[in-house]
Amino acid sequence: MTLALLFCFYLPATGAPAAAAADAPPATPLRGALYKVSDGRHTLHLFGTIHVGAPDFYPLENRIAQAIAQAPTLALELDPQNAGALQAAVQRHGIYPDGRRFEQALDPVLTRRTLAALKRYQLPAERLQNFRPWMLATALTVQEYARSGYQPELAVDSYLATAVRAQGGKVIELESAERQMGIFSRLDPAQQARFLGDTLDELEDADLTQKLNDLVNAWRRADSAGFAQALKEMDDDKSFASTFTRHALLDERNPGLADGIAALLHRQDKAVAAIGILHLVGPGNVPALLKKKGLRVEQLY
Repeated sequence: MTLALLFCFYLPATGAPAAAAADAPPATPLRGALYKVSDGRHTLHLFGTIHVGAPDFYPLENRIAQAIAQAPTLALELDPQNAGALQAAVQRHGIYPDGRRFEQALDPVLTRRTLAALKRYQLPAERLQNFRPWMLATALTVQEYARSGYQPELAVDSYLATAVRAQGGKVIELESAERQMGIFSRLDPAQQARFLGDTLDELEDADLTQKLNDLVNAWRRADSAGFAQALKEMDDDKSFASTFTRHALLDERNPGLADGIAALLHRQDKAVAAIGILHLVGPGNVPALLKKKGLRVEQLY
């Protein structure tokens, strides 16, 4: 289920970040998921995000808005303004260094399907000719979200970072672009081709639009059950792409995210951490790992 990629893996925005509203109105709807974490001395808010956005996502609900207004530090998977590091990691792990074209790495059938998808999404093949297969898959996934009205430049991460910086706070990274993009470099050429093929299968699904909107609307409504169902579908889907997303992009990264959040909590009060919402649900989720560290974890919604 590669549609879930943008709920657990950061992708770069191509425009200006969303502007933060100064004050939320009295009755804003619940979004995502919000936790309060305490070590007995300090308190931290943990918010579940989505790495794309739409204008109607904002402003956010009062409790997360107030937490952001008081936060000296915001911890994100990656800092949206650290564009140089992200571009360097994409160049290192997502682009063929020898000028090879993706057509040379794919069999004829997968090449034709890829070229057809690029045309369908109005992505110029010549500009993407040196993309590795996994990078093509992510570009196509982002474009599917964009076609449905969800843009990387309106991502919740960018919105929160803009708000914290506007009040003089700082933004730190729980991971690095090199760490995230390097996960895909472990895939051999055959596995990358399978990842791309599975992505194309999903993008050609007749129920694609409904599935995408169900995922986004689960975030819009703070519907934890909806994300639990998304994880179940990912586990039930035995495709290579779903298995890789579940284990490499979620399970494998959760302990490091929990370690970084716990370290921030121990050294500073009133910080906020915001990570992709799929890191907050299912077995081995980040809140459960924080509880195992002896921290008090309360889900606010």
